[in-house]
Amino acid sequence: MRKRREGGEGVPFILRDLKCDDWLIRQEAVGTISRLNDPSALSDLIRLLPREKWYIREMAAAGIRSINNPDLSGPLKHGLIFGDDCIRNACARALGIMRCREAEDLLKKAVEDPDSRVRKTARTSLELIQECDRQRV
Repeated sequence: MRKRREGGEGVPFILRDLKCDDWLIRQEAVGTISRLNDPSALSDLIRLLPREKWYIREMAAAGIRSINNPDLSGPLKHGLIFGDDCIRNACARALGIMRCREAEDLLKKAVEDPDSRVRKTARTSLELIQECDRQRV
């Protein structure tokens, strides 16, 4: 079994590890993204991703889709508005998973997104939020 790469967990290190030839290190980087707790780290990641190749953005999006921390809703909402289609889709999914009511209006706009994946994910996320509201009543 290979040893986890040493060197920190900041955004530059996450991006470095996403580019590593070792599959296990890349997967650990995706997991690190899904466990982020710092809104500024997620903001930095979303801000830096447009400079990366498509396959790096896709791997980062896999981590973003798994985020379930309401403290990160701000950067996720920003990514839903300003990200590329891959990042918009991941942010829409994460906001739905966390049942973020504050993102409802943005998700309603995302239902009209030019990308079909974003539209579908936004609809699903809205259904999750509305289902949560129905269960409260």
